[in-house]
Amino acid sequence: MHRLTANRLIFAGWLLLLSPPQHGTSASAATVLYCPFDSLRGWSVRTVGATTAAIVENSDRSRCVEVASSRGTVLLSRELPLADVRGGSLTVTCSVKSQQIVRGPQLSSTGKLHLAIRTPQGIDHHYARFTGTADWHQEAFTVDVPADAQRVLLNVGLESCFGRAWFDRLIVRTDRRGVHPLDLSHVANADHGQLQLAAFPEGSVKWQNVPFQIIEPAQPQDPDCLRLKGIEHPDWPATTAAPIPVNTSATAIYILHGALAKQGTSDSPCVMWNATFLGGHTEGFSVFQGREIGAVGETEDLQNWRVAWRRPDSSGKPVTFGVTRWTVYNTAPILSLSCQAYHGASPVILAVTVVEEPPPLLQKTIEPESGELDEGGGFQ
Repeated sequence: MHRLTANRLIFAGWLLLLSPPQHGTSASAATVLYCPFDSLRGWSVRTVGATTAAIVENSDRSRCVEVASSRGTVLLSRELPLADVRGGSLTVTCSVKSQQIVRGPQLSSTGKLHLAIRTPQGIDHHYARFTGTADWHQEAFTVDVPADAQRVLLNVGLESCFGRAWFDRLIVRTDRRGVHPLDLSHVANADHGQLQLAAFPEGSVKWQNVPFQIIEPAQPQDPDCLRLKGIEHPDWPATTAAPIPVNTSATAIYILHGALAKQGTSDSPCVMWNATFLGGHTEGFSVFQGREIGAVGETEDLQNWRVAWRRPDSSGKPVTFGVTRWTVYNTAPILSLSCQAYHGASPVILAVTVVEEPPPLLQKTIEPESGELDEGGGFQ
């Protein structure tokens, strides 16, 4: 347990800021910050009066931060990177639980999520405020960050009020679309010539505004795709040789792939994917032939497999690969992906791209804070 008492100020230098993989094309991140509050690393804690701040166990055995105040102030603060937030909209969302929070002497004397933006013209305040008692719920707001912003400071906690609050899974996201083609070179295990594919994409493939980066082998006959075992090739690898690093949040994962043999719709998946999230949670995705994957050479779209690349081979026979969409519901960043063969035809995976769509815009608030943050916005 990390506990702070009155009139102490703690600074920690480690920031949990997302740095998405760069591969092939430039990538911008929609998620600037994800904090599960399993520690206070990266936060400075400012306390005035009789207050506490501690990392505690949550009901689901995860951790969160608990703050309490007896008409004092306890704020957790951290600066956001200007390069990622200037000139766009920013949405701050956090899971919050409150207990008997009584407003203090000012309108701003409440529990809050708060953002202070310093520009040459002064300091603007944006916030979501709450009082009373409530079980876990979302508090959130959207702000516009000026292009000339000099500092952007995020605060969460209690200001000049009485009560107790818990904060968990804080997310700061921009209005930019994050697109991240993943690097599969370290898990590639076959050259397309070995698979007797006379036509094969090179460089990049774009499908419905989703770019895919095809592996570029250093030497001819070096691996340029990932193959897994199937009914016709039981001696091929059953799983990826290593996890595929992701290290970014996602709303969808797009897989460019095809099956080497054509079979009818199966009741068993031919391949199963697994995503590991920050915090250790996992999420699976099963790929069924005839629905989420079609055969190489299939020219008709399936339920969740759209033909994205096609070329004729020397005999005029079409060679095709399609895209499957895996919708992601977990808001935590994905650390890595892996996949394994299960039952059916051998899958061939060419590329994977992770996409994070921007969040919906929420109500925007801007007005002077009349409490302790008014003069300096919390900036030290």
